[in-house]
Amino acid sequence: MERKSDHLTLVDDKNSSHNVPGWRRFFRFLFKLAFLAGFAALLWYGEAYFRVSNIKIEGANELQADEILKAGEISKGMSIFLVRENNLASKISRQLPRTGEVRVSRELPDTVVIKINERVPVGYVLTADGFWLIDNQGVIMAYSEEPRMDYPFITGIEGSKVIPGSPIDCSARVEALQSFFRSWPGESGLEIEMLDLYESYNLIAYTKDGLEIWFGEGDAMEQKIQLIEESLPYIDPETEARLDVRSGKRLVVCGSAVLHEEEKEVDP
Repeated sequence: MERKSDHLTLVDDKNSSHNVPGWRRFFRFLFKLAFLAGFAALLWYGEAYFRVSNIKIEGANELQADEILKAGEISKGMSIFLVRENNLASKISRQLPRTGEVRVSRELPDTVVIKINERVPVGYVLTADGFWLIDNQGVIMAYSEEPRMDYPFITGIEGSKVIPGSPIDCSARVEALQSFFRSWPGESGLEIEMLDLYESYNLIAYTKDGLEIWFGEGDAMEQKIQLIEESLPYIDPETEARLDVRSGKRLVVCGSAVLHEEEKEVDP
């Protein structure tokens, strides 16, 4: 019976590494060293080449560039490959409630573009901390040290429901506000001085002329505002009155605004 060892053949070690001439081993070493040095130089050059040297900020009006960069924790000199677009956009939105939509993109080799769609204030609320601007989506967007008389003052909102960067914590109130500001033409139409949201089911507006308007809930708001505007020529601006358009189909005047009667329906 043959054994496996009988088939074993001794290998001549003349070609083994121990028999390679010294000059050849030296040149192999130099080649490896040169390859590693070249690779390291390429990495260094590539790292330097792909560092952020330009940061473009587009769409920012009220926000300053330095506060945007600070919120996003981005600066020139960092590797562009360390810039995570979604993470950077989320940081900026979270730190700066005034930003509505934030989009970040990279332009190789060295440019980062930050596009911001700022929220537009339409009113302000008062809390124990001061005044807060609010946009047409009902989102608390920015702090204000002074009341903004160029916007309607919004009352009836608890301070605990005012959270920067978030909508008012009441779906009925948010819906009514959104509907109103979607339909209201601004100062070119009704000159609204104050909006009262104390009753979530009835948005009450006060004009600069002293009219009190009951809009009810947020449905058919465009029709309600149109009904008010078409009825204003019939309303005596010198007298206080309450205008009720909660039904959305007709306007009821309570008070002495029309012909000094206590209550009258107006069909414009």
